[in-house]
Amino acid sequence: MKISIAIAVLILALGAMFGWNGHRQFVTSRETHDKLAAEAAHFGISIDSKNPADPVRLTKRGDRQDKDAEARLVARDFIVFAKEMEAAQAKGGPPDEATQKKITAFMGRLLSLDAAQLKIFVAEMRAAPDIKDQTRQNLIGLAIMTLANDHPQSALILQIESSTDSTGVLKTSGVGMDAISTSLAKWAAVDPMGALDWVRENGEKHRGLLTQNTKRGMVSAVAANDPKLAFLLIGELGLKADAVSGIAEAAKTPEERTATLAALRAHLASLPEGEARQQAMKNGFHSLALGATKEGFEAGSHWIASAGFSPEQLGGLADRGFFRLAKTEDTGKWIEWMGANFPEGKSNGDIPWMVRHWTTDDYQAAGKWLVSTPDGPVKNISVRSYAETVAKYEPQTAGQWAMTLPPGKDRDETLKNIYHAWPENDPAAKDAFAKEHGIK
Repeated sequence: MKISIAIAVLILALGAMFGWNGHRQFVTSRETHDKLAAEAAHFGISIDSKNPADPVRLTKRGDRQDKDAEARLVARDFIVFAKEMEAAQAKGGPPDEATQKKITAFMGRLLSLDAAQLKIFVAEMRAAPDIKDQTRQNLIGLAIMTLANDHPQSALILQIESSTDSTGVLKTSGVGMDAISTSLAKWAAVDPMGALDWVRENGEKHRGLLTQNTKRGMVSAVAANDPKLAFLLIGELGLKADAVSGIAEAAKTPEERTATLAALRAHLASLPEGEARQQAMKNGFHSLALGATKEGFEAGSHWIASAGFSPEQLGGLADRGFFRLAKTEDTGKWIEWMGANFPEGKSNGDIPWMVRHWTTDDYQAAGKWLVSTPDGPVKNISVRSYAETVAKYEPQTAGQWAMTLPPGKDRDETLKNIYHAWPENDPAAKDAFAKEHGIK
């Protein structure tokens, strides 16, 4: 079954709890529920159905007369399903199609609960006697991440209460930690000072909660609305230079990037000279410029030009693998731009990488671009990468391209690399190629 992105995210959220995927990235919002319902219907999955023939009994929140009873029903059904998931985990392997549909439906039910119902759901999970503790915490974590969207402070408090044992020791891991991070990030987005005050008051008591990832999530959430404050929080929360990337990535439009760039420069000016300042500068400039490339060549190159990066800073972009996420249709334009704007020698790492991957994806488009590209250092670098990439499939064509390079070391090395990549099923042609080009 081809699963849409939104549904796949929800499946990963629950599937990760049972060892089917180690990646824990969760999306829990009311908008997600609406999108989920529309996309699930495409696969014959009803999230808001009264049809008793559905795989899982589902109800519409607006039609329920007893919300408390409905929350308990959802919790009980979830517990039964969790046991099924535990049994499936013991057998190994990914969930089958029927299980994927059930996961999708259960996530829809969870997203349909309001704040009061989610608290009841959590209480039911805490009281359930016959599920594994890890499963219990994971299910509680999913519910609290749902609550965090609209009530992050309540979600945070509920998670701590649910994860503290009789001795007062806080035990969280996996989804539980993600729930705490989500709650603090959501809270910081709408009330940064309130979230910061909570951290100040509870940071020492719950030291294990405030990981570097959690703090970076808070700062990134603040950055979407107030990049200046986000940079101030780096010092307040004791974060390192890598937090700068999260702030820069929160800027999604040219105007937001420009505002964040100004705030970044002010932040850099406040730092002493040294490795930490250089790292923060590289992280921030790289993330801002990389975000610009995602809008396409015209808009991206225009913003970078307006940013006023110095030659040294442009060189830093090259050092960070700047254009590795540029849109494929713009690859040739970006390669030419790099050759014209990066300091001499700085593009030598990125261009071969880009040409190699472009050739793998669409060798005809890459070859067509090479034919039309003016002679010069950029073309020579690109020809080498192109020839060495196609050598394992079209060695004769690769050799013809190599011979367009100026005589010398680069051409000789390219010919040797083509020879070594030559398909083993054509030894006669390989030997003839070696003799023709004096390869021993």
